[in-house]
Formats: sequence, C-alpha cells, structure tokens
Amino acid sequence: MKLLVVILAVISLTVAEELEPEARLIGGTNAAWGQFPSAVSINNFPFHLHCGGVIVDRQHVLTSAQCVLNPQNRLIDPYWLTVVAGDVALAPVGSRRQTRKVTRIYVHPEFNVFTRENDVAVLRLDRPYDLPSNTVDIARRRMQVTPNAEACQFAGWGASTNAATAPVNVLQRFLPMNINDRELCNGAGMHAGRVLESMICAGNTAASNNAAPCNGNLGTGLFCNRQLVGILSFGVNCGVANNPPVFTQVRYFSRWIDQQFNRTEGLPPNWTPGVL
Repeated sequence: MKLLVVILAVISLTVAEELEPEARLIGGTNAAWGQFPSAVSINNFPFHLHCGGVIVDRQHVLTSAQCVLNPQNRLIDPYWLTVVAGDVALAPVGSRRQTRKVTRIYVHPEFNVFTRENDVAVLRLDRPYDLPSNTVDIARRRMQVTPNAEACQFAGWGASTNAATAPVNVLQRFLPMNINDRELCNGAGMHAGRVLESMICAGNTAASNNAAPCNGNLGTGLFCNRQLVGILSFGVNCGVANNPPVFTQVRYFSRWIDQQFNRTEGLPPNWTPGVL
C-alpha cells in the first residue's frame, strides 16, 4: 500500500511538472479574446519545452526550427507536440480552445544551429482548424519592408517578473516592441554582426522590467499593424540590456512556407540540419 502511494505521488508530480507553464515573458498587458487569433502555444512534453507559433494555413503552424529539435539537434517525433489555439489562458481550458496534434514537421533545409539563419519550421496538424472563428484565424503575412521605429506587438504567455519564484501568469500577454535599426543591434556591445538581412531586431536594448521576452517564447510572432512580421529566434533577454530580441523575417520565407502545405513526404526520423 505504501509503495502504491509513493508511485501515485511520483506520477502526480510528473504530470504537474508537465502541465505547469514556465516563466516566459516579463511585463506586458493581458490580451483580449481574439486579439491575436493566429497565435498558438506549442508544448513538447518529453523535453518540457514550450514555444510559440503562428497559424499560417488552416492546417499548418509556423514556428522556430529550434523548437522541433532535441538537445542533440535531431528532429523530434511530431507525436510529442501539442498545439493550442483560440484560448488566451493556458489553464483552465476555455470553450473556444482548439487543440491539435502534429503529424509532420518541415524544417528549412538550410537552418544553421549556430547563426540561427533560416530559423523556420512548419508543423502540419492532424486536422484543420474550425473556421471561421472569433478566436482562431490565419495570420496575414507582411510582404513589404518593415521600417525602423514602427510600433509592433509581441504576444505570448508567462510570468510578470524575472524572479525565479514569480507566479506564472497563464493569460496571454502582449508586449510593445519598436523596430530597431539593424546597425544598432549589430554593434559590438550587442549582437556583433549576427543580425542578418533575413532577420529583424525589435524591442528593448536597455534593461527592462516591463517589456521583454523570457524563456519559452521561441517561435512566437511579432505583429506590426496586425500583420505577421517575424518569429522570435534569439535575444531572449528576460530584461537584460544589450541583448535585444531578434526575429526571423517571415517575408523572406513566405514562398518556402507555402511550398510545405502540399508536401507529401516527411523528413526522415532523426533528421539533422545541414549545418551543425
């Protein structure tokens, strides 16, 4: 009997750890229902990894390539991925939530794990989203150049401070982020030339306690005038200065994204990026 109690306690603790969201962003404002209808939460239970993503088709989600690789940079089994859309709260489950499993993962063939170049992946879901919906929609991708200083928004989930014991805010929150000049972000004291033309830099360059992404937000979308501009790739600074968020510019990959929708073959098990 004592052994059974211990086993049940261990199982309960494991489940709780899987379901409890980690701290993901600092500050921001609670999002309203349907304010960011293309934003999704992606959970990978075996590695306790949370990522953001964006709906780009009724049956496909865009995210960071980093979100679908294991610590050895091998493609994970899509079986372990769950995508939640249409709900501003991670818990409890809302009546408008649409949950999907992932059946296929497509990673950009030239993704570079060191430079984060071509940091995009498309997830195929087990069934299309139910549309039209007030809280779920396909993102409008921006195809033109996004100018410096444009006011944009970044929507994700997480804690309101960077303290290790900070209570998690399970509601979706959005952060204001202005587009930064690439030369500024590429300065020696910041990203030192890592921000390429296919990337865009936005958000805090100084220390911030009110608007900064933290762990668990890779793949989360940056929206400017309600258009999808980028997905978070690096610069997850948790409020620290001189490490501004950097996003993969979606407009550079729009054709590749569309090509994945009709692919029939999947990537082989344990696939690895060409540049390791």
